[in-house]
Amino acid sequence: MKVLTYLNRKRYPTAFSIERLFERLAREMERRGLQVTARESPYYNNTVPNVWRNIEWARTQVQGPETRSGAVFHITGDVTSCIFGLHGPAVITIHDCNPLLRYSRKHPRYWFYRWFIFEWPARRAAAVTVISEKTKRELLELTSCREDKIHVIPNFVDPSFTYLPQRFNTEYPTILQIGVKQNKNIARLAEALAGVPCRLEIVGEPAEEDRRALERNKIDFHWATGLSDEQVRQRYETCDLLAFVSTYEGFGLPILEAQMTGRPVVTSAILPHRDIAGEGAADLVDPFDSQSIRQGILRVITEEAYRNTLLLLGQRNAARYHLEAVANQYIDLYSSLL
Repeated sequence: MKVLTYLNRKRYPTAFSIERLFERLAREMERRGLQVTARESPYYNNTVPNVWRNIEWARTQVQGPETRSGAVFHITGDVTSCIFGLHGPAVITIHDCNPLLRYSRKHPRYWFYRWFIFEWPARRAAAVTVISEKTKRELLELTSCREDKIHVIPNFVDPSFTYLPQRFNTEYPTILQIGVKQNKNIARLAEALAGVPCRLEIVGEPAEEDRRALERNKIDFHWATGLSDEQVRQRYETCDLLAFVSTYEGFGLPILEAQMTGRPVVTSAILPHRDIAGEGAADLVDPFDSQSIRQGILRVITEEAYRNTLLLLGQRNAARYHLEAVANQYIDLYSSLL
């Protein structure tokens, strides 16, 4: 194959991990000699009219007058329905099945996501990639997607994340929180940190309800949005530990980014967190129990030997998720479609 076009969702101000991931992957593909183009959809793909507008954009602005030989399209986010504006081999990536779990079958939003984002695009796609075995299992349970179309290709740690050791501030540690969506569990984290001397650094703008929880529990918190990739990396470098106690994820990339930087991780004892974090390489807590979260964070703060073990095993674990290995899997998949 020679030509690769990525179709990305319209950027959300507080959600950017998918874009960061595929921007770095695109550079790796270019380094290997592919002609790579990345296009951002003009509309959020969250209503039926916007779905049609994005399909028309893909047909008129992305497809081009004819299908080029050796060309593959790859739709990376929740704009999978753009596939109906394309001709030629197309891959879609499904990061998680959260919309099908969030809404009941009685809710019209369930059927919107079921058909426009999952079922119909998966039927049209030449291949479907998912980022974890957990997402694959959910996709098979919740949709009629064919198993032989599904390929598990994990996320990778951006090589710009490098090991940067620092002295742990046991007196007043900085705790990093990545993301602000409801599943990020900020309210329970606030309850867990009540009375714990620390600074909570949040990437993203917390919802009003979460802000009230943070203020109610007298948390010293700070948030920032619209950060560059370098600024996000700086948040990892200047923190003492990552608290990633979300109640649902398709993968959990912040776990690996913190481990690669050399920061201990407190994360949820659920899938896919357990698999991604690695055996013994993170403190696993019950994300639905604020006391469990509190105990995990306090253990990391107060037990130096335990903390050092997490750092050692965490760095070894993150090293398994190399960009080059993931790029090889995608190239093998693209080539099989031509």
